[in-house]
Amino acid sequence: MSEALERALSDRNFAEVITQVRTSLAHDPSAAMADPTVRDWIGRRFRHLFLDEAQADPIAVRNSQRRFPLSLADRRDDREKVAQRMFRMIEPAEIHEQMPEAQPVSFDNTTLVLCPGLLTGYMPGLALQQELPRVVERFGVKILSADSHPGRSCAANAADISAALEQGVGNAPDKDATLRTAADDPPVPGDVVLMGYSKGGPDISAFLLERPDLAPRVRAIISWAGAHGGSYLADDVYKDIEFVPDDQLLDRLIADTGGPIRRFLPLMPVKPMARRLDEYDIKGAFRSLTTQHRAQFNAANADTLDALRIPTIYFTGSTSAQEVTYFNLQSELEMAEQDPYNDMQLTQAQATPPTTNAVHSAMFHATHWDMSYDPWPWYETAGSRELKEPFARYAAISAILLLLSELGLMN
Repeated sequence: MSEALERALSDRNFAEVITQVRTSLAHDPSAAMADPTVRDWIGRRFRHLFLDEAQADPIAVRNSQRRFPLSLADRRDDREKVAQRMFRMIEPAEIHEQMPEAQPVSFDNTTLVLCPGLLTGYMPGLALQQELPRVVERFGVKILSADSHPGRSCAANAADISAALEQGVGNAPDKDATLRTAADDPPVPGDVVLMGYSKGGPDISAFLLERPDLAPRVRAIISWAGAHGGSYLADDVYKDIEFVPDDQLLDRLIADTGGPIRRFLPLMPVKPMARRLDEYDIKGAFRSLTTQHRAQFNAANADTLDALRIPTIYFTGSTSAQEVTYFNLQSELEMAEQDPYNDMQLTQAQATPPTTNAVHSAMFHATHWDMSYDPWPWYETAGSRELKEPFARYAAISAILLLLSELGLMN
């Protein structure tokens, strides 16, 4: 990286650092994202913006308090509380590091397109459904959630992301997540930032391979606990259903209350799906998330994805056996043998994109579900008290948007 950037960092001239990094990304995004100095800055800057946002959010601060009676002797300030609660790892020197407030350029010309995960629609709301209307109102940013099918392969769901980009099809960022189909003649996005949660991460990779002609419109990729390396849980589910006849598969999943599918949903909902019934491919969905399939995909396609030169920022979660549901406990203990910092469904390695230009900006103290979903309704918790972890999702999505704009990736 240029001597000017090194000098600005040494002098703590952060306004100049912001300008230098933005300029380098505009000139050559691949070179910028590969530079260790830029990578380190993007992570530090995000964590600072997140702490600014969380510290200003009374709910996030309250959820960061130690439990009674330890709360009575808690002398930490609000910034320390949210830092030590919401991040799994953060250097003490970072918590009170002095930086300027966010310097967003604008949000006018780029749409954030959220690509949701497996079984979307069966969870309590869509991913980040409560947070999206708030950030739209605050920033005026354009947001669309792709109408990704809840139960088919990553390759098949590439068509849903294409429909979002080419036709504006998807869920609006309102409190009801209103679905807009092509018949509604919705506005069509121009340039986009793609944000993939869980299976949405590899869905994006499949989309980019299927539609490289649309890649120039993708300004950046945000991987939000993206399942790029697959999941050991998907291995278990696929092994369990691989040889079940298709006409018996739904009954098997509903009846298998103690089996692997329980680790993806507390209760398998039995509710009518009025649309896209003929597109379900449950076996294909889980097969595309097996560790073997994802390893083969990444080995074959990482260079091609790298060549698209799309800046990628990724975020991971981390939890522990004391923080998961009783029906996730055994799998959590098994995963902890592979990685003590897993998020209940993914190890850190599995949540890492296969491209060299991906920058890891935070490991959050949150389960895989908590990073995107509200607490489960009591009647869908199967008796667990561990489906209400209060992660600061609004602070996180706000900080991501501020960072993207400051980097020049949304204006």
